[in-house]
Amino acid sequence: MSKKLRSRRWLLSIFLSVFLLMGGNITAQSGKGKIVGKVTDKSIDEVLLGANVYIPELQTGSSTDIDGKYLIEKLPEGTYEIVVRFVGYKTFTTKVIVSANRVTELDIALSPSAVQMDELVVSGQGTAIERRKLSSNVETIRADEIKNSPVESVDQLLQGRVAGLAAFNSSGMPGTGGRVSTRGIKSTVTSSTPIVYVDNVKVDNGDAFRLALDTGGAESSALADLVVGQVDHIEVIKGGAASTMYGSEAANGVIQIFTKKGMPGAPRFSLKTTQGFDIPEYQFIKEQYVKDNVMQTSSYQGYETSLSGGTVNFTYNVSGKMYKNTGIIVDDLNDIKNYSFAAGTRVHLAEKMNIEISSSYVKNQFDRIYNNNAFVSPFGGFEDGSHGDQLGYTDELRDADLEIMKLAKINDDVDRFFMAANFDHELIDDLTYRVTFGLDYRKNEERSFVPKTAGDLFGVVNGDLERADREYLTLTMELNSTYKVPQLFGFVDQNITGGMQGFRVEDRQEYAYGEGFGIPGTEDFDDASLIDAQESNRQLFSGGFYLMDQVGFWDKLFFDMGFRVDVNSTFGDDIGFQFYPKVGVAYNISREDFYPALLKSVMPTLKLRSSWGVTGNFPAPFTRDRTYTANSFNESTGISFGNPGNDNIKPEKTESWEVGFDAGMFNDRLSVELNYYIQTTNDALFSVPQDVASGFTSQLENVGTIENKGLEFSIFSRILQMEDISISSRLSYSTLENKVVSLGGAAPFDLASFSFLPRRVVEGYPVGVFQVRTPVADADGNFTGDYEEQLIGNALPKQFGSFSLSINLFKNISINGLMEYAFGHNFVNLKKTLRYFSGTEDAKDAVPENYTWETASNSWFEDADWVKIREISVVYRMPKLLFNGVTFSMAIRNVATFGVTASADPELNGYQPNGADTGGYGVIDYSAPRQFRFSVGLNL
Repeated sequence: MSKKLRSRRWLLSIFLSVFLLMGGNITAQSGKGKIVGKVTDKSIDEVLLGANVYIPELQTGSSTDIDGKYLIEKLPEGTYEIVVRFVGYKTFTTKVIVSANRVTELDIALSPSAVQMDELVVSGQGTAIERRKLSSNVETIRADEIKNSPVESVDQLLQGRVAGLAAFNSSGMPGTGGRVSTRGIKSTVTSSTPIVYVDNVKVDNGDAFRLALDTGGAESSALADLVVGQVDHIEVIKGGAASTMYGSEAANGVIQIFTKKGMPGAPRFSLKTTQGFDIPEYQFIKEQYVKDNVMQTSSYQGYETSLSGGTVNFTYNVSGKMYKNTGIIVDDLNDIKNYSFAAGTRVHLAEKMNIEISSSYVKNQFDRIYNNNAFVSPFGGFEDGSHGDQLGYTDELRDADLEIMKLAKINDDVDRFFMAANFDHELIDDLTYRVTFGLDYRKNEERSFVPKTAGDLFGVVNGDLERADREYLTLTMELNSTYKVPQLFGFVDQNITGGMQGFRVEDRQEYAYGEGFGIPGTEDFDDASLIDAQESNRQLFSGGFYLMDQVGFWDKLFFDMGFRVDVNSTFGDDIGFQFYPKVGVAYNISREDFYPALLKSVMPTLKLRSSWGVTGNFPAPFTRDRTYTANSFNESTGISFGNPGNDNIKPEKTESWEVGFDAGMFNDRLSVELNYYIQTTNDALFSVPQDVASGFTSQLENVGTIENKGLEFSIFSRILQMEDISISSRLSYSTLENKVVSLGGAAPFDLASFSFLPRRVVEGYPVGVFQVRTPVADADGNFTGDYEEQLIGNALPKQFGSFSLSINLFKNISINGLMEYAFGHNFVNLKKTLRYFSGTEDAKDAVPENYTWETASNSWFEDADWVKIREISVVYRMPKLLFNGVTFSMAIRNVATFGVTASADPELNGYQPNGADTGGYGVIDYSAPRQFRFSVGLNL
């Protein structure tokens, strides 16, 4: 046979093979059908973007695109139940017939609803589950709330949107984060901030580090780095049984952030520019000189863009943003620059196999001033009165000192990279698993330079330089699997979820100090005549596995139980695995036939629930180890005792019991949630004195008990729903009672505080109760110098909550407002104390005659109640006459403050670098400025 003939036969065989493969593919596709349609709002006939259309039997579905359209293809012939869900609307269920080689059209109109019992929740469950099946309360901040919020950080986004969660401002300095906590203080030695996950990957949530510079109470916050524009929605667990699967670090709750991955449809490109300005909050500023010469109206400019779209098998969302704010301190001494980029994608790899990948990079650059230092701060140095008229200062002298204060250069640079990958696969029918891998890397560089030309105002003659660096890396690995047990009985459903997690943390920190810069203009350590340095490295491993089982009866009554077992490198050598159990029940009683018809007409939805579970807080690294400290004196080095070590140290365990209900009223136009909880921290770590002969003074031991209990109540109402107008509102109210039940034999002690009015830890009192000295009058009513020492007050609010209102007009105008409040707590007004020392008119009579500022320390103790309008925004969306739409918006943040009697902003309770962040000290600080933003967005 000739080569030519063999070549032709080879080409023919390839052609036939391709033809047969195509034919096989055609045969495989034959008999398949499609469902297409549009999803709209029933009340106003507007398309809904992102509605989920799902066929449970086939475990397949689609999401609606920008035109509200969806497509589900490759469907076998038959009759199927189709379920349509969209946040803020009632779930829609219907039957659809799929015919071979035909397209079935199905348009769906959803009805708005304030009740979201069929909303899917992931956090704390290990798998997506309908809210009606939950025995614990999991709060959700939804996409529409985020889209209309004029915020730039996650802590701002949390403010006032979750009942029982407090996210109060700690400072008005740029980059500082709010003090975020849920359900009180569970520990005196660890932070109260919830752990934060992004797309199932744990991220840094701190706001200070061990070797950080002391610039007067201001540190950049890791929460402020997270890219708000990429956030799709947030789920919040406030401790309790829902936190059990997160183990030894979840007693303070869990915040899970889910990022955008795009929607099917043609590419959607958007551009947005925001311009604005910030006006200082002058309400709490006492000195006119500060108002006139230290503060300024700042300018803001921001630019952002995004691209999203995709197909049924591949969606994507890419966004970028940069902004600059010159800051409200004169000469732009407190400016901020931010650059961020984020991307997310969802890929359908094969039948029942998907992968989601998300990543982001953020760079923040902050310029700072010394904040509340009474001597060198352009703000505090004048606001404390030490440069006031009563001391003979003229404006010329103040101007001269201000120019010297402005010479200090304080910079804070942050680089952060995040990546998460989630691989989902249904291995066999009803058995799915997810593999998660991710990392969070954050590099923080702080630098403070005082030039030689500053003279001796800063305490040095020839200038000095301080620098603190921190590199923080968290690696997350998780394997999660869910098995839907085949129904043995028609009325029983069961899901078993199990998995394992592992985390590795590397925390590297360096600090250096240089002094004596003989040559003006030099700013590097090479030019310093004296250099000192420190280094601190920590590595931490934690991991565990969990197993949870949920059983449902008649789709009304649901029981869940589970446990987690943990190991952590901070546990003592004699401590093995730690066990965290949970149980719960949810009863949708309104689905019962015996549910009274009269009650059903008013309250058509009612779910009762109760849960119990255990979570923990692991001890700080090296607490278990015996340590020694190197000391230097007169060019000699010595060794002294540090920590004695404790082989039995273990996590503080918080036992939580919660009971509540979720109800829908008036045709589900109003939803009510009520929770009552009791959380008891056993094995609390307190400092116990050691035998003096050992050479050690004290050691942390698991001996204490702390209790938190309270009520959380929220109402969401769709007040009015018409074609041209809709009005909705949300009201939340929470209470908190915190108490140290037992010290376990340890002596009462101070938290990090000021000796003249300390925050104490004493049995029977709240964590951080104030120890106050109050003058006592004699029988004639005269103050003779006698005083009594009292334990009074509370650093934590006993009542707090929020109110929000949203109005939509003519389908294209949105008006939104948010107000927040906190009552029943106190703080020490350190600003008033310093002004007393300076002899200012408003503070000179604060202390009665015959007393000192210490023996009459009640003079500085004040109520800290406040009410604040956080934000107001107006958004106008033009009809699609130009491009795919043009959006104009105006927003004001930090609108107004009411109900405050103190001369300092009582919300600003400075950051607490170590231990319990109770607040309670009002340092000299300026409030968050009143921010005005004007935006124009183009959808192309």
